Amino acid sequence: MAALTTNNIVYAGTAPTFESAALSDTAEVGKNKFAVYKNTDASTRTVTIDVPTGNTPYTEKDPDVEYTLAANTGELWIPLHSDYDDGTGRCTITVSAIAGVTVAIVHAGWVE
Repeated sequence: MAALTTNNIVYAGTAPTFESAALSDTAEVGKNKFAVYKNTDASTRTVTIDVPTGNTPYTEKDPDVEYTLAANTGELWIPLHSDYDDGTGRCTITVSAIAGVTVAIVHAGWVE
């Protein structure tokens, strides 16, 4: 399991750094944080967020939330709600297969 680095997006603009996805990663959760997945493989992927306990206020599936990452040019932005916090300020994200899959964790936290 890899701990993904959060890219802080600044007001002037920032290009996040994408890294190869692992079958299981952890990422920071909270306000204005997203996991951005890209897929260049010919097969779709399933990205799963582990929800530690209980239902979320967003009426999402409990205990885990699944997203489909499209094939070839698929891109997926997943909000990392604080409901996904495993008690460490992070969540666990798994991907069904990782060939052709990259990920960046972004945080848009500037103050205007």
